[in-house]
Amino acid sequence: MTNIPSKANLEQALSDAGSAHHDYEQNVLDGVYDELWSGFYAAFALGRLGDFATASDLARWLEAAPADDDWAGAAAVFTIGQLS
Repeated sequence: MTNIPSKANLEQALSDAGSAHHDYEQNVLDGVYDELWSGFYAAFALGRLGDFATASDLARWLEAAPADDDWAGAAAVFTIGQLS
């Protein structure tokens, strides 16, 4: 894998993935909850930041990230910890 992204870059990519995913759920899935959300977020982040992890690893880490009011920030910190 390539370079580990900065916390700020990963946090922004995850936040943007959340916005894109919300639109996807509303407009494509007609409001149905996407059980495979973590794969969407992983593909989005990897597409933006490069192959710093495998899609399956990143999806798994995102699912395991702490639920927090600032989920994108907490998930970025958790993910970077997995990469270090």
